Amino acid sequence: MKTKLIELWKNDCEHCEATKPILDELERMGYEIERFNIETSEGEKVWQEYLDVINKYNKSQGYDVNFIYTPTLINPLSEQVMSYPDRAPTKEEIIKLLEGGE
Repeated sequence: MKTKLIELWKNDCEHCEATKPILDELERMGYEIERFNIETSEGEKVWQEYLDVINKYNKSQGYDVNFIYTPTLINPLSEQVMSYPDRAPTKEEIIKLLEGGE
């Protein structure tokens, strides 16, 4: 099994929709992707579980803390985070995150 990735997303998010086909393709390639809608209790729980990691990333990028940009992708092994306020991540960026790079 290849590296696991966590995606935090929400309804009516154009960047989440743009990321979905990339994540679907990566799943077909053997990567494990866990997806959580932050507008559900389960998704909210996962968000809160990774809040410190997300806040650390947001602060390093000059983003708001205690806020989530969607989609937010997390490599739970390396605790690296990827999210952008203005665009979806590229396939190459996601693969780099999966491989433990930033």
